[in-house]
Amino acid sequence: MIEPGKLTSSDLNVALQDLEESSVVELENMLISELLAKKSIRLHGRFDEVLEFAGRTNYKIRLRQPNKTVWSVSYKDCRESIRKVLRLGTTTIFGEGQISRTDKKDQLDHHTTLLLNILPEQEYEMRSFIGNLVVHPNWGIGKLVRINENGNIEVQFQDRIVRLKPDFIKLKLA
Repeated sequence: MIEPGKLTSSDLNVALQDLEESSVVELENMLISELLAKKSIRLHGRFDEVLEFAGRTNYKIRLRQPNKTVWSVSYKDCRESIRKVLRLGTTTIFGEGQISRTDKKDQLDHHTTLLLNILPEQEYEMRSFIGNLVVHPNWGIGKLVRINENGNIEVQFQDRIVRLKPDFIKLKLA
């Protein structure tokens, strides 16, 4: 959840454009810095794996698992995956199982999930709009649950989840 003090506008479209791209770049830089600094990282939690940094080019990050395969993730795919995690929530990569409403297209491939697990869950949560409070003129205050690829927002009001266009709700700033 993004701290209300960091929000520049109560308009969700404006706030999303302002903060989402900078958050994606921050997380990508943190991920690459972590890989460069440690060279070998043990993932805990859902995956008990060791990832080794195998190099990078201008277009992709190369990783390997000891005694297993070498693979690469392009920077473009990495950015899109980070954006997806920020919009859908951290259960996409940190959850034990996929949540029931997650579509097949919302799931990340195994190698990308391993790569994104390098950073702690809190880093994604601090930069995500998921969990922020929103205000609707008729339904009152709700909690943002997810943002789908079409830009529609799912909001949890008292007794139901509603899918809305971002123009129909405002972020609660304080």
